[in-house]
Amino acid sequence: MAKGKAQVNYIGQESQITSMDAPDYDFIYESSTVKNPNWNVGDRVMLPDGRVFRYAKSGGAILGGMGAPFSGTLLFDGSTAAAAAVGDKSIQITGDAGLETAYGSALTKDCLRGGIFTTGFAGATLQQRGIIGNTAGGNGDTITLYLDAALDLAVAAGTYTEMMDSPYAHLGGTAGEYVSFAGIPAVNVTAANVYFWVQTWGIHWVTPGGGTTPGDSGHDRQVAFVGDGSINGVAHITVEDGYQIAGFIVQRDSNGAGGPPWIMLQVSP
Repeated sequence: MAKGKAQVNYIGQESQITSMDAPDYDFIYESSTVKNPNWNVGDRVMLPDGRVFRYAKSGGAILGGMGAPFSGTLLFDGSTAAAAAVGDKSIQITGDAGLETAYGSALTKDCLRGGIFTTGFAGATLQQRGIIGNTAGGNGDTITLYLDAALDLAVAAGTYTEMMDSPYAHLGGTAGEYVSFAGIPAVNVTAANVYFWVQTWGIHWVTPGGGTTPGDSGHDRQVAFVGDGSINGVAHITVEDGYQIAGFIVQRDSNGAGGPPWIMLQVSP
């Protein structure tokens, strides 16, 4: 992975000619343990029918029709290693054992591309930037983070900061009540470290769960993810408990006899 900003691709946009017979979208339904050189984790594709996909990497298996959980954790919470001035587009931290534990090893070059850096949590001093690349390093090493925009405030050495890599770099694995969901995988993902596309917006079939039938009563049109990645109609759960809204039911089905698991997925447009 090279240093750089994420790309967005609008398939079939105005003035772009596509063949009626060509398999234009085949790449979305491919998965591999080898990263496609055309894409980086977090890149976004939007199809003409409004469906949106993100290129992702798995942290474990994900079944088709089930929510893909964000399984990444906070990589770093510590201090800046050196001062940075207004206008700087990089900042330094000192790697520690906790960072290596969270990432699984010492950081490799540009592995943080697509991540988030936040510093100065005292209100008026807060700054957040995207990470477009990094130098390699581990416990005790000075690691440079390259930012997607210049700093608007000076940052003193020793300023508290937090950092995470791309949330799309760790999808799947064990779900539960302490995860949120990125969307629905375009294909079944059978293991960790697989590159694939996850749908984040648009119509998709999603597994109804918990012994409930979403849409089986009047006004029960909104659905939410539950801990295993399936969906419940909000009539069957207490939304105030904090369940993540997945979208709304598309098909007309007054008694729930045929589902309805077809939803307008509304996670990330």
